[in-house]
Amino acid sequence: MKQAGTRKVELFDTSLRDGLQQPNLDISVQNALSLLQRMSVFGVHFAEIGFAGANQFVGELASSLDSLDTGSMKLALFGRTRGRGTRVQEWADVKFIIRHKKRVPIASIVVKSRLLDVAKSLETTPEENLRMAYETIACLHDNGLEVFVDFEHAMDAVCGRRENGELCDSDLRKRSLDYFHQIAQQCVRQNVSRLVICDTTGGASPEEVGQLFGDLVQVFPNARFGFHGHTDRGLGVANSRAAIFAGAIQIQGTVLGTGERCGNVNLTTVIGSMQLRDEAEFVAPESLHGLTGLAHSAYAAFRLEAPHGAPIVGPGAFGTWAGMHGSSEHKDPGAYLWCDPSRVGARPRIGVNGQSGRANIVLLSTSLGVPLDPIQAQALMDTNQAMIDGGGFTASEVSFKLACMKVLKTLQNSFSVRGWKVLDESDEIGNRYVQASMSLTIGDSPVTTARAEGAGPVDALTKAMRQELENWYPAIKQMRLDTFSVTAIDVSAHDTAAHVRVTVSFQADGHDPWTTAGVSSDLNQAALMAIVDGFSYWLLNNPD
Repeated sequence: MKQAGTRKVELFDTSLRDGLQQPNLDISVQNALSLLQRMSVFGVHFAEIGFAGANQFVGELASSLDSLDTGSMKLALFGRTRGRGTRVQEWADVKFIIRHKKRVPIASIVVKSRLLDVAKSLETTPEENLRMAYETIACLHDNGLEVFVDFEHAMDAVCGRRENGELCDSDLRKRSLDYFHQIAQQCVRQNVSRLVICDTTGGASPEEVGQLFGDLVQVFPNARFGFHGHTDRGLGVANSRAAIFAGAIQIQGTVLGTGERCGNVNLTTVIGSMQLRDEAEFVAPESLHGLTGLAHSAYAAFRLEAPHGAPIVGPGAFGTWAGMHGSSEHKDPGAYLWCDPSRVGARPRIGVNGQSGRANIVLLSTSLGVPLDPIQAQALMDTNQAMIDGGGFTASEVSFKLACMKVLKTLQNSFSVRGWKVLDESDEIGNRYVQASMSLTIGDSPVTTARAEGAGPVDALTKAMRQELENWYPAIKQMRLDTFSVTAIDVSAHDTAAHVRVTVSFQADGHDPWTTAGVSSDLNQAALMAIVDGFSYWLLNNPD
């Protein structure tokens, strides 16, 4: 039940700008458009599409917005105040923002608010920095844009910190604080829409954030303040919470917590942790159910795998893999959970791995509609120990369900692999040749052999299997291999050969994707196990 007076707080997502500032992270324009639409449906209020004119991606995205329906969600472009000695009308950032103002009506302008950065980064005077900010904001206002101002290094300016988080001397500390208030006062007088306090280095504490916002709301009662935190000290969510309690009406961050160094504050964690406890309302209560779906759409858009332990939205956020806990959950559902997972579109999960016992196998099999009794659960453990210890059933409930059906003898024998081999050759200039061959029995048919070349062992094995199965099961033509990943498993404690886990994803038009897994000391064997499960699962649901 929502508490009386629960504060309503705006969400400002900067995944497509600040969130992309990390290695090995990319997104296509089409995926960015889909993500923006998904965020708008969920209830995000503002989304930043990039740094004005900074790269080709921003230009292409800005030019592709005409057909995008973002509902009530407003889009923003990030930019700098005009350069030193430059006319604001000629400043590239400003020109780009004005050119796209019809579809992107908000300008998010960064202002240096710490004296140290004014002198060393901008190499200008405090007075000139004030003029640069004033003229940029005025120009954007004159062109009909709504302006948000990001006060870069605001927390360090107020707390008197310089490089590496070291404290300034008392004189610089006082001047830095006075200057911050001076530039904030100027922005208030210019009727800036949102004044955003940035913890640029992620070094602030909840006490410092709460104190600053308490002071700001008292000094500027009619201004609207936001907070943009980073997670360098692991306090991004706690600092955002402190800002809200002290008067912030907007939280900026990224939907997955991506960004440079340790990342921006994770908006899904802020939303879930506070709204589920009625501490703040970010989206309509009926929209909260879509939080997990939004996060997984974002992971897919960036081609990331959702971390197992991501709070609120991770695959393991509401799960238990411990046998004792699984048994207790069966007797008293919710005993090990801090909230009802269904409120964010998730469900409790009973997992099976090396720490689990028969109770977890019985519970998971029951939840998947293939219930095993304790004796059958022991039989599954005895025949699938590598999959259990190697996390194969954690990676794929599909493979677990198929294993249960084999124990129950309810899985139709559509086909079986009698033998296989992979030829993988390369020459000195990098040319590679990979061929897979396998012997298959299909139903009661004699053994047949299929061969296929591929870009790698997984591709070749999949093609060889498909080549023969399509002759017997036309539905196979509809499915296709999507992605696969290989994970090395530390089994030194078991005094055995090194194992790998291969996870393979499949897709078919009009159907939900499915993932299977295999674990073996041989990479190709593990891949083949996952591929066989992938085809078997499809034929189980599409036998014709």
